[in-house]
Amino acid sequence: MLKRRLEAFGKNAGLFDEIDVRHFGTTDSEPFQLRVRKDGKNQKGQLRNLLDVGYGVSQVLPIVTELSRPSVPTAQFLLQQPEVHLHPSAQAALGTLFCQVAANGRQLIVETHSDHLMDRVRMDVRDGTTKLKPKDVSLLYFERTGLDVTIHPLQFDDDGNLHVAPDANGDIPEIPESYRRFFMEETRRTLGL
Repeated sequence: MLKRRLEAFGKNAGLFDEIDVRHFGTTDSEPFQLRVRKDGKNQKGQLRNLLDVGYGVSQVLPIVTELSRPSVPTAQFLLQQPEVHLHPSAQAALGTLFCQVAANGRQLIVETHSDHLMDRVRMDVRDGTTKLKPKDVSLLYFERTGLDVTIHPLQFDDDGNLHVAPDANGDIPEIPESYRRFFMEETRRTLGL
């Protein structure tokens, strides 16, 4: 069951299609080697040592393993930049996994710098790919202003749009101008605008 879940994530993320455990002893407590295989269009790839396929795979595999284990529905996970060293498509797949896990009653607190991960969460919530609703997701945007940091609580609406959570008076402030400024400026520069 766990193997199937890991392989499903690996395929969805484009990281690997198969995972294999090579045992070097007769008991589970003896040394072993994890190997993964990425298949081609019409052929099976070679099983490769996990250490030889890139740091991103070896970093994310324990996270995916822990999130894929059956446990108490109220389990909480604190993750710091789980997307580091992953290709953008794998970052997006991680966002989908987070939605699936959260929709099953587990709480995830994720510190991320990945637009790919956040956009996937936003789209999966909007598209209803899981039971996760906009009210189930809370984002905190930390804005540095000089030596101070302002925390802006952000939310999704039913269309997947971001907005700032209402303040104590019920007013909905504007999204901070600094949010996504870098990405918008980079896009304009790329397009030559």
